Amino acid sequence: MAGVRLDERGYVAVNDRLETSAADVWAVGECAGSPQFTHVSFDDFRIIRDNLAGGDRSTRGRLVPYCMFTDPPLGRVGLSETEARSQGVAVRVARLPILSVLRSRTISETRGFMKALVEADGDRIVGFAMLGAEAGEVVAVVQTAMSAGMPYTGLREAILTHPTMAEGLSALFSNVPTNS
Repeated sequence: MAGVRLDERGYVAVNDRLETSAADVWAVGECAGSPQFTHVSFDDFRIIRDNLAGGDRSTRGRLVPYCMFTDPPLGRVGLSETEARSQGVAVRVARLPILSVLRSRTISETRGFMKALVEADGDRIVGFAMLGAEAGEVVAVVQTAMSAGMPYTGLREAILTHPTMAEGLSALFSNVPTNS
């Protein structure tokens, strides 16, 4: 036995630096219980690589997006409404039907919606979901804003290329209810 413990779910037990219970042994991806996406496994690799080079990276607080390439695609990053409720995070919710995004009409892909969660007493974006054409690309825009700590008003006021699906973010974030 190499001295590598498993967790209660049967994955290799790791800390937030992806170190196992055995000295000089790390685990990445699915075997470490990370979300089962190729892009997460690659991030696990970068964490270990940087730590081996003297860095101090961890999995704490990382923002993991996903996209299911269905027709239309479904993409999400951050919290869902259900997760926000269960964690006691008060949010304001903005919704926009994809039909309201002009690009959806030019490509005849009008099925779906966009939804954003913004903290109730501030401007921080805490979640985003999209069911519609190019969802993965639009999720990346919102994830970038979230990672940078940009307030939702930055996307609301941005001049976005026309006609693109990302252009719908301006209209979506214009639908955020005011603080009450």
